Amino acid sequence: MFERLKNLIKSEKPASFQIGFDEIPSWLDNREITVTETLAKQTNTHMNNIQLSINNLKQTIQIFRAAQYNKEIHPKLKRIAKNTLPQFIKSMETALSKPLPKDIERFYSAAAEILKNCINSSKGQGKYLQTVFPDEMKSVKTGIDAIGHEINEMTGGLAQYRRETSQISDAKKTFGALIDIENDTLKAQEKLIRIEQRMHENRIKIDVIEKELQILEHDVAHHTLSEQRKTLQKLTEECEGTIRRYSVLSMTASHVLRKAENVAHKQHKNSEERTLKHAMDLLSDHDVPIVVDLDESLKLSLPLVLRMIERGEIILKNKEERTLFSGPNKIIDEITTLLTTHANQKTQCESIKQALCSHPVISRSENFSKEKNHLEALLLKEQQSQIELNEWCNELKQNIPSLKQKLEKTFGEISGNDVQIQYPDYFTPSQ
Repeated sequence: MFERLKNLIKSEKPASFQIGFDEIPSWLDNREITVTETLAKQTNTHMNNIQLSINNLKQTIQIFRAAQYNKEIHPKLKRIAKNTLPQFIKSMETALSKPLPKDIERFYSAAAEILKNCINSSKGQGKYLQTVFPDEMKSVKTGIDAIGHEINEMTGGLAQYRRETSQISDAKKTFGALIDIENDTLKAQEKLIRIEQRMHENRIKIDVIEKELQILEHDVAHHTLSEQRKTLQKLTEECEGTIRRYSVLSMTASHVLRKAENVAHKQHKNSEERTLKHAMDLLSDHDVPIVVDLDESLKLSLPLVLRMIERGEIILKNKEERTLFSGPNKIIDEITTLLTTHANQKTQCESIKQALCSHPVISRSENFSKEKNHLEALLLKEQQSQIELNEWCNELKQNIPSLKQKLEKTFGEISGNDVQIQYPDYFTPSQ
């Protein structure tokens, strides 16, 4: 018998609620309509009763205006009642005049506000009128109690309504979040296809360019340019060697000229100081000076320096300084020779460079190389976009299990049953 009862109880367990994913929006909308209609049915009578009680209270308050004082009432109490009654009537009329909206939730809030204000008036000014107008105040209390009773009756249904509408709102948001993930990832997949297509096209272009560059490398004309390139490289190295030698000499000369400038400054020989400083600035400049300018400046400065050396005002401390200032023209000859050589080498380098750049083979090769570099940069950028987009899609999809669980839980709370949602292939675990 007990086993049969257990089996009977098991057989009465409600079946799980099954719904297709695409059916969810319409089901939630219908559920929201049902919940709203249920609330309206539950509260309609209470709302009418509240309005009726308010109207009755208004009539009761009007009775106070024509109320007569009992002659047996103590004069002091009567005086208090006369002072209090106008305030009580005014506060009650103000509270009862508050409009009641048709919307149920707003109606409930407005009615609760009316009830609170009426209670405050009754406990405030009204407490002094209990003895003077016992019957009228009893009617006021009855009216207030009636409003409170109807509001209490509305509270349970309204709480249920708010709970269910909140659950419906949560379910809609969760459903929307899943749809957004699907839409966003589908758009991302379309973008990934376009990225892959562009990457494929750029790889093909790069392959074509590399083949063209290989052809150019073996071009007959290209071989004839190799000697010019070698000559350019040799001249460039010689030019760099010349400028290094000049840098060493100019630095040594500048050091001695600075000593001479300090001597002239101490002796207050302003003209000599300016002459020496000008030569020193030319030698210390980062840019290579013009040969003529430096030659003229050194011819003016060198005699001043040599006289200071002869008088022992300047001491040459190393072999380089002694060699460079060993004669009246030694420094001028060496530095101007180096600058002239450097200028000639630079001119030759520029001439060969122009010849190479203007050659059609070199020009085509450089253009191809630039285009290849540009395409490789684009390819790298597309690859990075591809990686970031895939990572973003994976992060989105990681949210799907928790959102599905949340949606099923909320549906279970709304329907009161276990829920099985039939998801599209996109949301299945294999995805």
